[in-house]
Amino acid sequence: MTLPSAAPRVLVTREEPAALAEAVARAGGNPVLLPLLVTRWLGFELPEKRRLEDYDWVAFTSVRALEAMARRAHEQHLPWPPATRAAAVGDRTAHELQAQGWMAECTSDSSTAAGLVDCLVTHNVFGARILFPCSAIAENTLPDGLRRAGASVDVLPVYTTESAWVAAPEQLPFLTRQLAAALKQGCIPTCASSSAVRALVDLASAAGMLEVLRRNPVAVLGPTTATAAREHGLRPVEADGRTLACLARKAVDLGRNVPQSS
Repeated sequence: MTLPSAAPRVLVTREEPAALAEAVARAGGNPVLLPLLVTRWLGFELPEKRRLEDYDWVAFTSVRALEAMARRAHEQHLPWPPATRAAAVGDRTAHELQAQGWMAECTSDSSTAAGLVDCLVTHNVFGARILFPCSAIAENTLPDGLRRAGASVDVLPVYTTESAWVAAPEQLPFLTRQLAAALKQGCIPTCASSSAVRALVDLASAAGMLEVLRRNPVAVLGPTTATAAREHGLRPVEADGRTLACLARKAVDLGRNVPQSS
């Protein structure tokens, strides 16, 4: 796809940028790739030597958690998928479960932990034992909500998300130069998680560009990310929906009102 020179530049910070970059291009923008996060898998065991089949539900609020559970099962030659009901946050996680041969019996309409709680409550989880594999920095929305509904919830951190330069500090000078150049060109940053917000702010500070970052809007996905952005002094604008396509369209729209330098 050939883009006009005036196409708004959009900074894609996701660890796997391809899907959002394609959505930006389809929306008429010029994607600038600068992945700021990496996933680190954690070693883990199920609580009290349980098996997945010992749970009534396994609840997933991220594809990464599903990947971690599948990795463990394959490494330890365990039955996969397990004979346990699965719950998924949003269609994307449900589709990934299906690709693993595991059909979600509860899929929330919204891609939020609160939405998944509401979905599971309709299945009468009072007294149910639920496993919640998640990020080490996940919020407590899902376990707290399900416990209020009378369920027993085991929280199991299976991965964490780190800034790209934590494990590779030699990349920091390159990343700061890339970010400074992008912001000077009028790129609209995008953030799909609170982790992305923190990484973006840290990198902008290291690049001496924090005030520049704070002057222009940042396109964000969801209220949790927007709150994190505001707490760091940014000007978040939420996408009109919870998909990457919505985030791309919002960023491109914002970019049309920001001067683009060559």
